[in-house]
Amino acid sequence: MVTIKDVAKMAGVSPSTVSRVIKDHDGISAATKKKVRKIMEESGYAPNIAARNLVTNQSNTIGLVIKSGMHEVNLNPFYSEVNLGVSEACRKEGFSTLTTSATDDASLLAEVKELISSRQVDGFILLYSKEDDPIAAFLSAAGFPYVVIGKDIHNDREAIYVDNDNIQAAVSITELLIGKGYSKITMIVDNDVFAVARDRIRGFEMAMHEAGLSAMGRVVKCGDDPRSISDMLKSLFEDGGPEALLTLDGVLNARIISHLYQMKIRIPADVATATFSDSLLTKFAAPPQTVVDIFPEELGKEAGNEIITLIRDEDKLKRIITVPTRIIERRSTQKEEGR
Repeated sequence: MVTIKDVAKMAGVSPSTVSRVIKDHDGISAATKKKVRKIMEESGYAPNIAARNLVTNQSNTIGLVIKSGMHEVNLNPFYSEVNLGVSEACRKEGFSTLTTSATDDASLLAEVKELISSRQVDGFILLYSKEDDPIAAFLSAAGFPYVVIGKDIHNDREAIYVDNDNIQAAVSITELLIGKGYSKITMIVDNDVFAVARDRIRGFEMAMHEAGLSAMGRVVKCGDDPRSISDMLKSLFEDGGPEALLTLDGVLNARIISHLYQMKIRIPADVATATFSDSLLTKFAAPPQTVVDIFPEELGKEAGNEIITLIRDEDKLKRIITVPTRIIERRSTQKEEGR
């Protein structure tokens, strides 16, 4: 299938120029329009109807694409805080938001296509980044505006990315644990597919290596069900266990400390715990958890501002925006005397 990128390459212009030709934009010269339309006809390219009518049939709605559907949104404070930031940015410009509900790639892609074809959205914000993502690939090929909250793993010049430096964030929190005297540190993850997970794992391993500590076997993956988490922790603590646990995010951390309580493993007396993304789950945990604050609301605000600007100006410079992080130390990593 011929895409808008293919037409742009054959015509020697940018995808946004092809998009403007499709919309018969006044800012494009007659010669360029003629050349691009000739290539479109010869190549058999069929422009998306929704994209062609975007200017005159604007919905003033931004679609939020969630990697795991509404169930994950309801459980994870990260998404509600990002949504708050996006909504604030959109409200100021007269836009509203709409969230996807599908849980697998095929259903999610079908939902995204339907939202575009029915002209319910003017652009999308993807709240994740991963390899071989069919959603990002489709939006890019269609020339439809989108922003990614996540890492630019494709070196994609056609999208805007808003992210933290998750490698450095993981290095910093691991160095904090090492600096407090913990050397047997285990990182627990429940996925290694998305870029955020891979970067945090990489940062953890880098910090361990830099400190002369082996990271071999120190990254442990658990399943989503309680039995899987329980079995993993029992195996981990069979022979004394680690001195500190670093979890992938606050939701997983809450589940881990709940199981530790049931196993009568005390925090921080028996094991220290730390995680990423501050929220009520970490602030009011027992004990309060040391975290890397990734400022999800700020991620949402930046993404919201960028997608609206991109919708209004397709020639906007594509860029990567990095939101800084900070470590908040709490009771969960305070090393006990004599340990």
